[in-house]
Order: sequence, then structure tokens, then C-alpha cells
Amino acid sequence: MLVANPREFYRQIYTEPFALPAFNVCNLEMAKAVIEAAIDEHAPVIVQTYPGDLAHAAFGEAPGPLALLIRAMALEAPVPVILHLDHGPGLEFNLRCLRAGYNSVMFDGHALPLAEAIAETALIARVAHALGAAVEGELGTFGGGQGSLEFTDPEQAPSMFEQGQVDMLAVSVGSEHGQASRLDLELLAAIRDKAQGPLVLHGGSGIHEEDVHAAVHLGVVKINIGAAIARAWCAGSRAALDAGADHYGVLSQSMQNVRQVARHRLQLMGASGRA
Repeated sequence: MLVANPREFYRQIYTEPFALPAFNVCNLEMAKAVIEAAIDEHAPVIVQTYPGDLAHAAFGEAPGPLALLIRAMALEAPVPVILHLDHGPGLEFNLRCLRAGYNSVMFDGHALPLAEAIAETALIARVAHALGAAVEGELGTFGGGQGSLEFTDPEQAPSMFEQGQVDMLAVSVGSEHGQASRLDLELLAAIRDKAQGPLVLHGGSGIHEEDVHAAVHLGVVKINIGAAIARAWCAGSRAALDAGADHYGVLSQSMQNVRQVARHRLQLMGASGRA
């Protein structure tokens, strides 16, 4: 089922506490495997798409058909599903995804001066909230396509909630896209104390499991997982091809690998049994 009130859903998770893995998917089978893992674990789940993956699947403007397919699966699923846009590049792109049925979006304003980023985030939030959708803002950067890490300043966190009107805030405390990492838990605690709202971690595939457990108790409600399931998918495809499998066998093995990784992440973050 597609979560009807994601803003309240994130707030409820914040009070529990546990966190939801947000899985970046790039095709129908990967999305199905993630939702199947959530069904197996009786867990809610976030299925999210990156703009590049949407563009890859679209004939014209993103979000295109991939988003519609994932939304259809979410509506049929017997567990709560949030369909989230990861790193939405601006107002127009976020609005297109909201019109396509996303119930949660992120504005990536890392390249803007703080005041401009807050203003753009607030504009997206006004539209999203009118449609019943949640908004994720961002302070700091997480490596990868964003360049070097820039840690979040705790003093800036309240402004994103109060002026930017975000429902949750992605913060940089050591995790990095596609890399192994340890978190600065003291910094995360300082941000939690200032923000007084749900927090998000990117680059979650490489975060040390001890730090994941700690983060759940420091205000984190969402942890992005992309590289881990992408690697699982590719490893499954290689193994099946090496074994001489046909295309059904390749898809089956890849999906099985993704399910295993997704189930582990749901368990790790305390989401299992929460549906």
C-alpha cells in the first residue's frame, strides 16, 4: 500500500525509534525484489529513484514509465511503501515527480548558497504539502557526484525545518556515497539536538553496522541504500551468466541477491515487524 500520509509516517518513526532503508532502484525487477523483501520482513519500506535512473528509462522527460510501474507495485503491496525521489535537482523536476504520484521528494540544493537553498526548499515544500507529500532537505554533501564531503553545521539545521519547512533533513556526518565509512556520532547528536526533527543519512551502504544502530537512536529515520543492492544485482547477474542461465535465470538470481541484502538492511535498522 502506498503510505497515505508520509509526513506523519516519518514523524511516527522518529518517535519509535527505528529507521527505514531507502533503496535506490533502477529497474522494475530491482524494485519488486525490494518490496518482496519488505513483505518477507513484515516491514514498511522506501523505494526511491535517482534522476539518472529515471532518465535512463524514459523516452521523453523524466520521471517516465519507471516511476509509474513502481507506484503500481506499491499500491498493490500488502506493506506500507513510500515512493521517494532521491536528489531531485530543482522545482520543476520535483513537481513532475509529485504529479507522477511520488509521495516523498528530496530537493538537492547543495550547490546553492544557504539562503537560496532554503527558499527553494520552502517553495517545493509548499507544493508537496498541499498534495500530501513529504519533503527531504539537505545540508552538507556526501561525496560521489557531489564532490568532497562537507559536514553539516548543527547551527544551520533548525533553519531547514523552520524556514525550509522540510519533514526530514539529510545531514553529512561521515557517510559517503558508495564508500565504507564511520560516522561522527558526536556531530550527529549535536545536529539532533539542534534540529529537533527527523534526520536522513546518505551513503548508507558503507556505514559500519555499529554506527547504524547508534544513528537510529539519534534521530535518523531514513538511511539510503544504493551501492549495496546495485552490487548485489550485478553479482547475481554475473554468477547466473557464468552458470549458463537464460534471461529468466539471470533475473531470478539477481532478484534473489537484492532480496537478501534488502532483508538484512530492514533487520539492521529495526524495521522488520513494523508493518
